[in-house]
Amino acid sequence: MCKVKALAGRIGLIVVAAMLAAGCSKQPVDGDIEGFWRLERFVTHADGEVHQCERIFYGITRYVVEVAERQGPGGYGAFVGRFEYVGGSSRVAMKDFRHRASTSDSGRQATPEELGPFGLGATSTEFRVVVADGNRLVLESDYARLELVAF
Repeated sequence: MCKVKALAGRIGLIVVAAMLAAGCSKQPVDGDIEGFWRLERFVTHADGEVHQCERIFYGITRYVVEVAERQGPGGYGAFVGRFEYVGGSSRVAMKDFRHRASTSDSGRQATPEELGPFGLGATSTEFRVVVADGNRLVLESDYARLELVAF
């Protein structure tokens, strides 16, 4: 009888441990926003100018955003910043951008001028989510409207 109770206790412990381990994976807060995106264009509000983008990419995860030009003609580089949801999935913020190093950031802060080619007018920007359907992402700030497509 003691062996049966011990075996049942072990099985129960294994089941609880498996359930806890399964609950530890970090799922996206909003899978239609988080992912890898190519910036097609952005429109600056001040002058209405449409900026067509070539090889500009956004990688958005739960807490981190990376913006980078990949093998493009501009030589704009890559930057890593913080990403957060502001009051749900209808508003997001990107801030504290730093120059990208090999596996993290270099510690050197990005300037608004360096972030301009990515449609960011400042090192801290809050966006209204206009469209987020998993294929298209349209974000609007007081500086510009960004139009991204999934890749």
